[in-house]
Amino acid sequence: MKKALFLLPIIVLAGILPLKAQFDTQLSNYWAAISYFNPAYAGQTGNLEATLLSRIQWLGVQNAPRSTVLTAQMPYSLFGKVHGFGASMYNDRSGLFSVTEYSGQYAWKKKMFKGTFSVGIQGGYISQSFDGTKVDIPQDDYHQQTDEAIPTTLVSGHSIDGALGVFFSKEKWFAGLSVTHLLAPTLILSDDYKSEIPRTYYFTAGYNIQLSNPLLELRPTVLVKTMEMSSLYLTDDSLLEKVQANTLKAMLLNTQVDVTLRMIYNKQFWGGLSWRKGDAVMLMLGGKFKMIEAGYTYEYPISQIVKASTGSHEVFIRYTMEMNFNKGVKNKHKSVRLL
Repeated sequence: MKKALFLLPIIVLAGILPLKAQFDTQLSNYWAAISYFNPAYAGQTGNLEATLLSRIQWLGVQNAPRSTVLTAQMPYSLFGKVHGFGASMYNDRSGLFSVTEYSGQYAWKKKMFKGTFSVGIQGGYISQSFDGTKVDIPQDDYHQQTDEAIPTTLVSGHSIDGALGVFFSKEKWFAGLSVTHLLAPTLILSDDYKSEIPRTYYFTAGYNIQLSNPLLELRPTVLVKTMEMSSLYLTDDSLLEKVQANTLKAMLLNTQVDVTLRMIYNKQFWGGLSWRKGDAVMLMLGGKFKMIEAGYTYEYPISQIVKASTGSHEVFIRYTMEMNFNKGVKNKHKSVRLL
C-alpha cells in the first residue's frame, strides 16, 4: 500500500480553515547565523563572513521540511564610523509549500558601556507557493475528492518584507532582540487563496566562560523564539464564515526555547549539547581551520514525532576574512573568487 503521509500543512488544509503553522526556518546552529533573524548583528564580528547552512528535518517523514540559509555580512568604515552591511537568503520546503526570501541589511553601531550597541533594519522580497497539482487524496468512503479548501493548481504570491533588531555585545557576553516579518505581509496566491505571514520575535544571548585551562572555554547560548502562527485560507469571506470564522480572529502564539552549551578547545575545535523545549535534544561538533569553519548537528526528537522520525540533521560552513580599518593597511586575500 502506497504510503501517503502529509505534514501538518496538508492535513490541516484538508479539513480546517485557516491553516496555522510556523513560518521561519528552524535552526539548531542559530548562534552561527544570528544575522538571519537579527539584522543588527550585521558587521558585528568585524570580519567579512559568509555562512551557508542546510537542514534536513525529521528524517524518515515524507515531505518533511528542507531548509537552506545563506548569510553574508561585513563592517564598513564611512565618515570615521563603522557600519554593518549584510544580505541573507533562505528557502524552506515543507510538504507542498515552498518559501523563499532575499534581504539586505544595515546596522548602525555605537560604542557604549565598554561594548558595542547596534540597531539594524532589513528589507527584502518574500514569496510563497503551494503545488496543488501534487495533492494526493486517498480514494475511499472517508475522503472527499474535491475540496474548495485545497488548491488544485500551483499557486504563488510575493510581497516586500522587513525586520528590525537591536544587539549589544561586550568582551564576554552578548544579547539581542529582533522581530522578523515586521510588516506582516499578506501574499495573494491566487484569486481564491491568500497567505498571511506573521511576525516572529527573537531574543538571543550568550556568554564566554574562560576555564582554568587556558585552552578550554565554555560558551552557553540561548534563543527564545515567539511566533504568531501563519495562515493560508480562501479569500471568499462568505465561505470562511461557514467553515470557521471564529478561528480567523484568534491569535495563536507559540514560544520555542533553545538552550545550548558548547566547549571550545584552543579556539579551533568544539563540541556541545543543546535542548529545545518539548522538541529535541542535539549533539554538536565542529571545527575551524584558517578561514573556514564547519559544524554538524544531529537532533534526536523528544516529541511525538519520534514515532515516525529518526531525527534531524543540520550542517553549516562559514568563510571568514579579517578586516582592518587602520589607515595605510589594506585587507588581504588570495583571490576574490574565495569571497
